[in-house]
Amino acid sequence: MTAPAATALAALADTGLSGWPGLPEGRSPEDFAPVIDAPADAQALADVGMRKGLARFGELAPFAAPAQLFTSTDGAEVWVVAIDDPPFAGAPQLERERLGSPALALDSARGTVSLPGAEWVYPQRGLTVFADVVDARIWRVALFPRCTEEQYVELYRLGAGEHRPP
Repeated sequence: MTAPAATALAALADTGLSGWPGLPEGRSPEDFAPVIDAPADAQALADVGMRKGLARFGELAPFAAPAQLFTSTDGAEVWVVAIDDPPFAGAPQLERERLGSPALALDSARGTVSLPGAEWVYPQRGLTVFADVVDARIWRVALFPRCTEEQYVELYRLGAGEHRPP
């Protein structure tokens, strides 16, 4: 677990979201192998920003939490790591206090339930928090390289094809 990507993910247990340094750029799925088990035989086409990519489904080993690696279509570069039900995240209000106000608060959805303003984007941290404030729950985090607000929408927003302006 010496790869910087794997080390940063494993450190989430100690640092929480406020210590997230941003996903190192140019990493391959193998760089995450000790921490995320996401076999290449379980993948699907995905919208990542305004690009098409692949989603590999697996588990974040230290926490047994569902995780996805979103990669380039050739599978060579990891663009985003998403973790569902992140056990290292506190309640939404607590994380908001720790992280401060997000640069963007975008509308999101969980299944068929629309969640206005629930996608809290911290592009300077390489972090998006998907929060259901009513249920006091963070249901997903997305980890990506540090970027600008515009780059987040263009390159890293998950399901961005569903959110394209008319």
